Amino acid sequence: MIAAVATLAGCSMTGRGLDETAVGAIAIVDADAPLAGDPFRPAENAEGAARDRLLDEDTIRNAVTSANLKEQGDTVQWANQSTGSKGTITGLEQRKVSGQVCRSFNATRESYDGVTLYRGDLCLDRRTGWWTRMLTPAGSGKNAG
Repeated sequence: MIAAVATLAGCSMTGRGLDETAVGAIAIVDADAPLAGDPFRPAENAEGAARDRLLDEDTIRNAVTSANLKEQGDTVQWANQSTGSKGTITGLEQRKVSGQVCRSFNATRESYDGVTLYRGDLCLDRRTGWWTRMLTPAGSGKNAG
């Protein structure tokens, strides 16, 4: 009995009656609100295509950095389930540059917007991990390093 009185007293301390408190807790749903699209369906606008390309570039980086060169050789297959893209990494070579282990490679990206050939170079810093020295579509003339 005392617990019930204390609970009701707590409700009345808000300055609202019990009816107002109950109504304030109900969420009203807008039936005309637009539904979110499928996040895994390839986007049809430039913003979505750019986002998919960046996700695929991350997948390529992960495939290059996790490849076991002794077992896989210099060719690695990759796929990104969220974008539907896939490709092959070839010419994977490991070397040392200024004391850091680096991996250079070529990669294809087959996606709904075509096939792109990339050239890349990733290096391993002992403190921060793998970093991208260069990852650009072949023929773009852009270098990140």
